[in-house]
Amino acid sequence: MDGPAPEPSLPAIVESIEGRSAKDTELLSSRLFGGCWPGGMGDRTEPGALEWVRRWGPSRLTAEPLPCSCVQGRCAVCN
Repeated sequence: MDGPAPEPSLPAIVESIEGRSAKDTELLSSRLFGGCWPGGMGDRTEPGALEWVRRWGPSRLTAEPLPCSCVQGRCAVCN
């Protein structure tokens, strides 16, 4: 069959994790890290990109909670 390989079942994934040695875990982590950041940790911190995010990136918003009319003052239903 030429189609994609079937997805492993959840029990099979858990078994593979349980049976993995520390060395295997380290190797897997290294491969994942290398794929995500091929240039190492510095790959994530381009000075130009950091400045752009500071100026144009998302800002933290804080909203005032609505007043609660319950006796408690801040119940989970109203807030």
